[in-house]
Amino acid sequence: MKRVFLTWCLLLAGTSRALADNPAMAAEIMPFASHTILGGMVKSVSWADPAKGTKSEITVKDGSGKITNIYVMSTTTLWDMDAKAIMRDKIIPRAKVNVIYLTTPEGINVGKSIKILK
Repeated sequence: MKRVFLTWCLLLAGTSRALADNPAMAAEIMPFASHTILGGMVKSVSWADPAKGTKSEITVKDGSGKITNIYVMSTTTLWDMDAKAIMRDKIIPRAKVNVIYLTTPEGINVGKSIKILK
C-alpha cells in the first residue's frame, strides 16, 4: 500500500512539474466547467463528413426559444427513453431531447449525453 501511495505521489509531482514547464499542456489537461442540462427540440442534425471536413453537430431549441449548438463526439452517449443505447440515426429534427453537455474555455459545447424523449 505504501508503494502505491509513493508511486502516486511521484507521478503527481512529475505531472505538476510538467504543467509548470509547459503551459500549453496545462491548458489541455484543465477540466471542463461543470456540465449543463438542456431540454428542447432538435432543430437540425449534421453528421460528420470527413471528405468535407465537417464535425457532427446538433442544434437544440429550448422552451424559451434559445438555440444551442452541441458537438456530438465519438464519446457522446445516445439514449432512448428506456435508457437503452441508440444509433445516431434516431436523432432527427423535431425530436425532443435532454442533452448534457460541457462548455470548453473557448465556448464550444461538447455533448456528453443525448437522451431522446417521447
